[in-house]
Amino acid sequence: MARRYWYDDNDLYNWARQSPKEVKGGIKAHSKRGDFAQKWWSQRWIQTLESFRIGARLNRGKSYARKGQVAALEIDKGKVTAKVQGTRSGAYRISIKLKPFTQKNWNQVIERILDEPIYAVQLLANEMPQDIEDVFAELDLSLFPEEELDLITDCSCPDWSNPCKHIAAVFYLMAEAFDADPFLLFQLRGMDRETFLGKLRKNQPDDFEEDALVAVAPSPLPSDFETFWSQSEKLPEEALPFPSTLHAALPKKLGNIPFWRSDNDYALVMEMIYRHTAEYVDVNAVTELNEND
Repeated sequence: MARRYWYDDNDLYNWARQSPKEVKGGIKAHSKRGDFAQKWWSQRWIQTLESFRIGARLNRGKSYARKGQVAALEIDKGKVTAKVQGTRSGAYRISIKLKPFTQKNWNQVIERILDEPIYAVQLLANEMPQDIEDVFAELDLSLFPEEELDLITDCSCPDWSNPCKHIAAVFYLMAEAFDADPFLLFQLRGMDRETFLGKLRKNQPDDFEEDALVAVAPSPLPSDFETFWSQSEKLPEEALPFPSTLHAALPKKLGNIPFWRSDNDYALVMEMIYRHTAEYVDVNAVTELNEND
């Protein structure tokens, strides 16, 4: 990190109190208040960072992230690069590095995932399995950084603290990026989404239950008016226990839609709707209705 030591105490105090310059088209956090992360893996990322006791810099980083001071952010294999606008005219250059796993490590991870078909189902639905960390731990690997020194951070700002508030702002926006695409965590560890899913599909065992990837097969709608508005037959049993961890699998697969105008992420909104709908439906009541029909 760049260092400058010729400030006296008053200069440092006044410099710290200056407001950052506004960024046009900056990456502004979805979170206006409260938690940045919605998904467990993104929350885990933030919990990991906060466990390093970085201090008040994290809070200042939150403010920068919410104001949209991050002008650019790119997550690549083993490295994150970003630009953050501070109090000066030019944006500061940020780099965050996390050691990527070897190809052999990733082949072992994929082999272990294939032993548990539900892992593959969840990942193909853009969901990170709750116990995915156990898969890495069995191979003496850690998906998340285990200590502060695992993250090599650098900022071109004059602040001698490392990480500084500019890096902290990027940390929080990374959490929101992980919310939308959990495979960015894999990419940070050296494995991009397309390659990972390609290997997953290519190495499926013969007895892998591909029909598990489709919850309910589509059926044509009845053309008769009365039949359309009535229950013509019992609901299929397989339609009832839809996997609770795969909410909004189809909207997630389709991705963001062009006419979406909300500030909130489309996939996250649809997942919330699906989850609330699933909680509202009383499966026992539906089953009882079938039995009494």
